[in-house]
Amino acid sequence: MDECMYGGPCNGCGRCGRFQAVRALDEYLPAHVSFEERSGFGLAVDLGTTTIAMELIDLSSGLSIAKAGFANPQRVYGADVISRVSAAGQGHAGELRGLVCNAITAQANDLCSGKKITDCVISGNTTMMYLLLGYDPACLGAFPFETKTRLKENYSWQEIFGGEMNCPAFIIPWISAFVGGDVVAGLLIAPKAERFLLVDLGTNGEIALYRGGGYSCTAAAAGPAFEGMRAGLCGSEVLDIIARLRRERVIDETGLLQGDAPFTQQEIREVQLAKAAVRAGIEILLDEAGRPVLDAVYLCGGFGQALDPESAVEIGLFPEELRGKITALGNASLAGAARLLRSPGARKEISMILAARHRNLSAHPDFFRYFMDHMGFE
Repeated sequence: MDECMYGGPCNGCGRCGRFQAVRALDEYLPAHVSFEERSGFGLAVDLGTTTIAMELIDLSSGLSIAKAGFANPQRVYGADVISRVSAAGQGHAGELRGLVCNAITAQANDLCSGKKITDCVISGNTTMMYLLLGYDPACLGAFPFETKTRLKENYSWQEIFGGEMNCPAFIIPWISAFVGGDVVAGLLIAPKAERFLLVDLGTNGEIALYRGGGYSCTAAAAGPAFEGMRAGLCGSEVLDIIARLRRERVIDETGLLQGDAPFTQQEIREVQLAKAAVRAGIEILLDEAGRPVLDAVYLCGGFGQALDPESAVEIGLFPEELRGKITALGNASLAGAARLLRSPGARKEISMILAARHRNLSAHPDFFRYFMDHMGFE
């Protein structure tokens, strides 16, 4: 298997921007995922804030034909969703939509190579979907941060992207402004343990808890710490280095630098703020569920694939009792979109996920206490 430039085996996330290797069906899908044979080809699209990943699937066999990933061209208007919401509000909504539609169309034409596309599923966070569809995202960038637009049950490729290709296009719906369709997609492919957490770490940390047939979820602002604070150093490397420096007592339990380190004190504080916010979200969801003993924790995205679970526990991102239970799912957003192409009947599972109880951390009475409790390195 190819080695990822960010460390570990290639998981097809597309973060590096290179064309990704084809995977066999049994390597790609979790054991519980079914397949419904039909004619034609399907296109799965993961529209991420940082990276866009796409996959071509033979719907007659369920096999992955090709995958590709490239940087989201909207980054010229900012690396995070808030910057892009702001840019849209300043009159650049059309440019933002055009950039991503043109890029996806060009890659689709290259990826499909004349094959007839009969279905498409698109996954991504709420802001990316608003910008893609031309909806006003102002409600996502201002209190109370609530969505004001409902998705249609089905769109068409031409309706969204224009051009000559046309087929149904299903957009995986969001749960809230900051818990998007990418998390719904991840929950669709997560191995069905009795009690589990699914965590997607990026500039926004999205957390979902499954227990007793129901879901609860929340989101925590993480800033740049989990995406990599400087060029050439990804977020997982940052956490690994900080865990090592903590063991060597170069960083004390409060996060104070005691010697030479490849980071500034400010960068270490950014990691502390991010991990404290995510940990507070985890603790609040567990509290409200009655502190269940979890069977598993699933990490999503390119960052989650590369993250060393031991480092994450060591710095206090996850509780000690979760050591040994953490598994990376890779690009679960793309995998969830691909699952809905291989098994359209799986759409019936979405309604239960959308019924998840959503918690606004900023308004929760215990957030500040948990946030301060986990600012230090445990």
